[in-house]
Amino acid sequence: MFNNAGILGNQSKRKSILDLDADEFDRIMTVNVRGTALGMKHAARAMVNGGGKGCIISTASVAGVMGGLGPHPYTASKHAIVGLTKNAACELGRHGIRVNCISPFGVATRMLVDAWRADGDVSDGVSEAEVEKMEEFVRGLGNLKGETLRVDDITEAALFLASDESRYISGHNLVVDGGVTTSRNCVRL
Repeated sequence: MFNNAGILGNQSKRKSILDLDADEFDRIMTVNVRGTALGMKHAARAMVNGGGKGCIISTASVAGVMGGLGPHPYTASKHAIVGLTKNAACELGRHGIRVNCISPFGVATRMLVDAWRADGDVSDGVSEAEVEKMEEFVRGLGNLKGETLRVDDITEAALFLASDESRYISGHNLVVDGGVTTSRNCVRL
């Protein structure tokens, strides 16, 4: 089971914790955290009732690995998904069920492009130029030069975690970020 639903909120209007919008916080936590928790619950029930074994994967974010990579509600929700993953892995391992999550850096999807729009408008589509501009922005923040994070990279990470090649991996947060979270604070190395 792959929990891959979630929302970002409006990234272009990063609000101070002093001005936290409680309604936006609740909306993001409901979709991202409650949705993930319920997905885990129902998948785990089906897997346990089916005799055990299985794999639950959820999408977290680099914002759940370190601070400063997203607005407060989004960051809190992604930290919660990492925590849920670890806790569920502790419980479900005895049933042979592996529970992991993936924490990608920015992937230039429609959701990310819409989240960064200054006016907050959600589009019916995203132009190739908008995708290229977002990819360039994300590449500029990244540490691993010459590569662009794309949806297929996250798909490959999920396929790995779902495969027999990762049969002894559980409770893990697979960070797919080209080194951003390990090198963000490097000083001239």
